[in-house]
Amino acid sequence: MKIRTRIILTYILIAGIVAGQACSFFHKSDFLVLSATDLSSFVEGRLPEPQKRRLAQSENERKQIIQTFKRAFALAQAGEAAGLHKTEKFKRQFDLSVDQILSSEYSKRNPDVTVTKEEADAYYNAHKDGFEADFMLISEGQKPPPSDEIKDSFKPRWGELKLRAAKGRQAGIEKEPGFTVQLKFSKANLLANLYTDSLSDRFKLSQEEKNKYVAEHPEADLEKLKQKAQGLLDRVKKGESFEKIADEANDDGTKGRGGDLDWFGKGRMDPDFEKAAFSLDKGQVSSELVKTGFGYHIIRVDDKRTATPPAPPAQTPPEAPNAAPSPKPQGPPQEEIHARHIYVSTKEAEGYEQKLIDEKVKRAMEDAEIKYKVNVPTDFQIKVAGLDPNRIPKMGGGPGGVNPHGNP
Repeated sequence: MKIRTRIILTYILIAGIVAGQACSFFHKSDFLVLSATDLSSFVEGRLPEPQKRRLAQSENERKQIIQTFKRAFALAQAGEAAGLHKTEKFKRQFDLSVDQILSSEYSKRNPDVTVTKEEADAYYNAHKDGFEADFMLISEGQKPPPSDEIKDSFKPRWGELKLRAAKGRQAGIEKEPGFTVQLKFSKANLLANLYTDSLSDRFKLSQEEKNKYVAEHPEADLEKLKQKAQGLLDRVKKGESFEKIADEANDDGTKGRGGDLDWFGKGRMDPDFEKAAFSLDKGQVSSELVKTGFGYHIIRVDDKRTATPPAPPAQTPPEAPNAAPSPKPQGPPQEEIHARHIYVSTKEAEGYEQKLIDEKVKRAMEDAEIKYKVNVPTDFQIKVAGLDPNRIPKMGGGPGGVNPHGNP
């Protein structure tokens, strides 16, 4: 009996050790539950007073916030399952996010505390490697990449952010429960974004998929579109009416107007279009196709003049002339031209790949939301000065809500 007892006890000990080791292999996610208390804390700590007031009085908007964070929490779980929380990129992003929240919270509480440019510059000079890593993270994927001037202007701002974050840590903000909640939501958002980005990389189209799509959608065949545009240019060179061909071919706002783009100065059009147009003489037609981000163009300059230019608006694509009213004149006189174009759009050809990737990503995100469950409340309260929380409409019973048949 004693021998048998020892064997049984040994098995129990071994089982306990194995169970303890198994637990260490599994990561319990922080994103299984979206509590009403956390939602209240996050909203009250992050949103400005007018937005909190509107949210407190809008059942529908509170419901939308719950669904938005439910999606973020589900995708954060998917990101954890993919191991993204262990990557160097996530760790760097999260550290920067912590500093941003600390800096913002410290500044909110201490509006009179200033960080001088000299202090910010000194911090940058002592932490140049950290700046380079953070700037690379912030500017990743930007097209065109930030200029040296933009990078230089960011240095003192980065130094100030880091110094304010350090002051926030010294003040103990990092240990406060409300701050912990903010970090939880920030972490969920970062993981959700990283997971979505990873899906985009995973679903890049194979050459076979591209060939199949182009075969089924001639409007996506870039080579055929170029041949079409060349055929239109050949017709112009043979003497056919420019206006007639423009009305036949264009599918933008100049259709029915003979391709008329009206008067415009520099800085109003796509740079490649503008460069080609301003190189032409009055009455001249571009001898070759002009390629822009919008498609292929054949340009004719009808007239030129010198005029006092308006303040430059946002860049106007060639297919959308006169998109906004011209502001008041500003600056010295500059050259303007009155031009027309014949236009073959390449939007479908150059955008279909991203469109198909986006469709795959959307389906994968929907699948993740189904697979990774999040326990959510039916409602949550928001404390706003002058509003009685007991009289704010709720969405029904459950965590954070009230019984719809209860007292008003």
